[in-house]
Order: sequence, then structure tokens, then C-alpha cells
Amino acid sequence: MTTSPNPSATGARWAVAVLDHGTALLGYAAVPEVPPPGGGWRRLYLKRDAPTLSAVGSEDGAWASVGIELACSRDRALAKAVDLLAALAPYEVALDLDAGSARFDPDAVLRLALRLFVDGCHGAVVGEAVGNVIEAAAAARTVLGL
Repeated sequence: MTTSPNPSATGARWAVAVLDHGTALLGYAAVPEVPPPGGGWRRLYLKRDAPTLSAVGSEDGAWASVGIELACSRDRALAKAVDLLAALAPYEVALDLDAGSARFDPDAVLRLALRLFVDGCHGAVVGEAVGNVIEAAAAARTVLGL
């Protein structure tokens, strides 16, 4: 048996493989991205006529977060924040109002996501998570007028 010089790299590869497999079952293609500055990994999942999914995960592979990013004016996002949180509550998604954007830019990138724990995660779980995030993003677009 061989061991990796960096055991956490094995966990991250496993998490990526779980998401790649689950999203491939839904017809998505994986696109690797540059790792985030704080560590971990990031990927996009593309499918014709479907929302682009973004995924990030921990370096040890314990969890992965699958979500959708929406560009919106910062003023609109802040003005609609309470309505947005109320509309998203049934979906139990996390909301990041500043994902990947500069804090003082007039435009914001909102990220709606679900965190998945990789142990025991399989294609059906990923499929349910993706469906939930897509529905949540549709609700967010309605509230934000996008």
C-alpha cells in the first residue's frame, strides 16, 4: 500500500470525484478552477441550458459545497436582503452576499449553496442538492428582479 506525501490531497480528490460523478449523472461537465486563496479547491459544472454550478471544498475532503452564483447590484442585494432571506428559508441554503467580489464594488456576487459531507455522499444526494440549489436560485432571482 502506498501513502500520499500529502494525505489531505487524497481527501480532496475523493470529494471532487464524488461531485464530478454526481453532477455527471445530471449531464454536467466539470471545469477545474484555480484554488481559492484561503485553501481548498474550486470547480465549475456546466450544462447547456442549465445554471452553472460552483463548488468549493476543504483541503481534507471532509465537505464540499455546491451552489449557484448570481451577479447583482450591491444596493439591490442589500435593499432586498430581508425578503431574500425569507424566500430562501424553505430551501435551507447558505447565502454569501460577497462571494468572489470586492467588498466596495457596486456589483456583488451572491452565492447560494448547500454543504455536503462527503462520507456517504452519492449521486442521488448530489442530485437532490443540485435540484434544491436550482430552485433556491430561481426564488432569489424573483426577489432580486434578475
